[in-house]
Amino acid sequence: MNKAFDDLIYHSGLIADGCWEELDTYTQEAIERLMELMTAEFIGILEYEIALCEKYKATACNDFDRTWHQGKIVHFHKLIDKTKDHFGVDNVGP
Repeated sequence: MNKAFDDLIYHSGLIADGCWEELDTYTQEAIERLMELMTAEFIGILEYEIALCEKYKATACNDFDRTWHQGKIVHFHKLIDKTKDHFGVDNVGP
């Protein structure tokens, strides 16, 4: 588990600081899986927004709008990369 997940677990009050090792393996794996699923859900929202922007870009009636939507697409891809990097996740998904 990376530091970002670790901090979220402790700040949530789910377990006390320094008590991770006291949890059984099943609970540790379940918490880690929940964090991965939450990260995947957030990335899924960004991917949905990318798909919408692609659709809007394809139907835009001028270059300014196409450029605007392309900029949003690039930004959402950067957010996905930053999220994966922050949480130390390469491939996320159910």
